[in-house]
Amino acid sequence: MKPSGILPTQFTLLVVIRGMGPVAISRMAEALVMDRTTLTRNLKPLERDRLVTVKPSRHDKRTREVNLTKKGVKHLELAVPLWQEAQQKIEASLGSERLDRMLEDLTAVVSSAATT
Repeated sequence: MKPSGILPTQFTLLVVIRGMGPVAISRMAEALVMDRTTLTRNLKPLERDRLVTVKPSRHDKRTREVNLTKKGVKHLELAVPLWQEAQQKIEASLGSERLDRMLEDLTAVVSSAATT
């Protein structure tokens, strides 16, 4: 991931923003099962590096929306193959069955955290 210039946590945020389009911080935090203040803190470096913009919504000025910039899209495009390569290495190391079980367990943990 290093050659892309973004950290794995930042990659996740950029992927979510790309998938959700211009998205309210509160909605994004909910989708990530993350506290809004933590998300805002994690978005700051991306905003500083001009990979995302955080602006008031056109529909409701009280709501702040996050969107990818062209620079953010380029960084994400560089990072995707690196992410895929890392995932392949993990699968080769653990085996697909073990990796699937681990992902199922993590999904259960996240689901449990979301309901508490």
